Amino acid sequence: MTNRTSVRGLHSVASPADGTSVLDALAGAYERGWQPADIMHATRRSLGAGEVRLAVWAIRYEAAMSKAEDRAPEQWLRQLRAIAEIEARPGPDGSSSLQRTAVTQLWRYLPRLAPECARPSTWPERRTESTAPRVGVDPKVLARIRALLAKAESTEFAEEAETFTAKAQEFMTKYAITAALLQANADTSAAADVHTRRVHLESPYVKEKALLLSEIASTNRVRTVWFDKLAIATCVGTAIDLEQTELLFTSLLVQVTRAMADAARRAVDSGDSGSVASFRRAFLYGFAVRIGQRLRMTGTSATAQAAAEADVAVSAVLPVLARQSAAVDAEFERLFPATKPTRTAPVDSAGWYAGQAAAERASLRGNDHVEGRRQAG
Repeated sequence: MTNRTSVRGLHSVASPADGTSVLDALAGAYERGWQPADIMHATRRSLGAGEVRLAVWAIRYEAAMSKAEDRAPEQWLRQLRAIAEIEARPGPDGSSSLQRTAVTQLWRYLPRLAPECARPSTWPERRTESTAPRVGVDPKVLARIRALLAKAESTEFAEEAETFTAKAQEFMTKYAITAALLQANADTSAAADVHTRRVHLESPYVKEKALLLSEIASTNRVRTVWFDKLAIATCVGTAIDLEQTELLFTSLLVQVTRAMADAARRAVDSGDSGSVASFRRAFLYGFAVRIGQRLRMTGTSATAQAAAEADVAVSAVLPVLARQSAAVDAEFERLFPATKPTRTAPVDSAGWYAGQAAAERASLRGNDHVEGRRQAG
């Protein structure tokens, strides 16, 4: 439930007199495809704590002025609710001129992004339609998937983590297959409903984390493009495939981070690695590559299993998935006509082999999807 009082009361917290340039820069960034969560990511990545507090104030103040609660898409509101939990003080009057200048300059020159939802200038006077939290995905399914992945993340035993993760993947796979078949049976001529979703990656080792995301995405017919300077990846796919990709990536990132720290400590203590940083970078790279290989190897068998449970032949499933992939490819090429493949290279052999071994322990069964195309740039 939206907290209307806390948002609408912001105009009495601080006068925008000294924050006009900041608010103007924010409005311009929104019109170029940026959303509140993107703005916070860029600000945290480039500036300090004082500028982040100023950013929180500006985003919340602008939301109050634009009556976002009544007009913004649900996706926008989810981000505002998350930001509203952050302390907004000080406002523009409590920030220095240097901080205001830094924030203004950063936001003013943010590049254009492919829009994920309507920008503020196109919002209706009042939103009338209700929007689901995640288009096309059953909240009960998501709750069950998240519960399984939470168990995988919390256990210290690799075998248990593998079991929980595999079960979550299998459950989501069956749901995705069933949903695709239902849609195809309802309207054989209907095009796949393709969406985009941005993923923010945090330092360190953002390139290796982007590779892990891309490997997971490609096995789920999701295309990814990577913006190195922004540390942002954009994923293109159907709602269900995007949800599966993001959930699995988030969980595996937690698992690999824990495994990487333990392995790096042992490698450095034993003298098998030159430095912690090089070991961890290679570990992440090796883990990502091996996870991608294993996901692709299990794709065909998982598709057959899901088709059998739906009481249809695999030959009836594959054309449906192929049409979805074609729609995703077309939308990706429309949004990003000029991209180039990229891949970082490991420099620490001990880290590479340790990452491959960790990926084996985190192996995933039950992936239904035909191998997709991966592109990052």
